[in-house]
Amino acid sequence: MSIDFERSVPAWLLRAVSAAGVLLLAPVVGDVVVPVLAAAAIMLLPHPGTVAALLLIGAGFVWNQPPSLLVCATFALVLHAVAVLVRLTAPLPPTGRIEGRLVLRAFAAFAVIQVLVQAMIGLSFAAMAGLPVFTWFAVLAVAGIAVAIVAGVRWVARHTQ
Repeated sequence: MSIDFERSVPAWLLRAVSAAGVLLLAPVVGDVVVPVLAAAAIMLLPHPGTVAALLLIGAGFVWNQPPSLLVCATFALVLHAVAVLVRLTAPLPPTGRIEGRLVLRAFAAFAVIQVLVQAMIGLSFAAMAGLPVFTWFAVLAVAGIAVAIVAGVRWVARHTQ
């Protein structure tokens, strides 16, 4: 039995995009072998456990390095994208297809969450750099983050139902 969608995306293509995203981490971590093996794992076994293993491996690479805005922002972007793509493709065989509207809905939620995450990362690095020196900055930052998270969650809930 097969279902014919108007517009659909093959599962293998989304897996290839997630593997390519993992390969983008090679210059960031300064290693080629681990990202290539991780990309192969994502292509062969798209499972949330694989993404969790990638997160642990990435944390191991970043842990002993000095904090870097580029590294943190890239890891947050790539690992979130891989998690979204794996969630879409995990239950399907490589020959399966995913409806286009489902992919667009997932990426709309991804974009909103990434805007919030990248803003928090930037705000964290600005605070670590010592730009604001008064103690009320922390209160304002936490309040702003809380408002942004609530607004983002409400937007995602309204547009993904």
